[in-house]
Amino acid sequence: MLLISHLGADISSSKPSSGFLDKHEVILAKLASKVSFLMIGTIEPRKGYSETLAAFEQLWSDGYDINLVIVGKEGWLVDDFVLALKEHSELDKRLFWLTGVSDEYLESIYDKSSCLLFSSKAEGFGLPLIEAAQHNLPIITRDIPIFREVAGQSAYYFRNEEGSAPIIGAIKDWLDMRQNDSYPKSTCLSWLTWKESTAQLLKCIGVIA
Repeated sequence: MLLISHLGADISSSKPSSGFLDKHEVILAKLASKVSFLMIGTIEPRKGYSETLAAFEQLWSDGYDINLVIVGKEGWLVDDFVLALKEHSELDKRLFWLTGVSDEYLESIYDKSSCLLFSSKAEGFGLPLIEAAQHNLPIITRDIPIFREVAGQSAYYFRNEEGSAPIIGAIKDWLDMRQNDSYPKSTCLSWLTWKESTAQLLKCIGVIA
């Protein structure tokens, strides 16, 4: 029998970190100045960062004046991609890579962003989906089962295929929908506190009725 228990997502009830990085006010102003797509998570192959950057390079070439914001530390097997980020001509202009970000700073980044872009090809849960909903931030994400389970009808999905084309198409479609406010809203996405998550798990394993 399959037992499903969702994780908790109430960071304010824990001990959130605080503080800001240098030039944070400049960065936040740049994010607020145009449509900004936010990606969150360790940089590793399964997260879809390489395909997403390729998609934005094509969109920029096509005349789309939008931001890509990456919040996450360097992971593994990504040396070439990290080098491309560090040497990118759009870095700190329309491309931002932020590491060592506190919970307090991340809250501000969510507030200044326009949309969460979650391109990961495999996840156990997908906490950024919940965090985006907590900030009423629209969501574009890959069409994989776990994201359908967590986000339901509260996200706009792109095809789970290789390459940048599905991401390009999804962003263009979402920007069109944004013009008449017809994109899926994340406000209906439900989430649990850690207390509720623990109760749900205990019920799943039969500890409580």
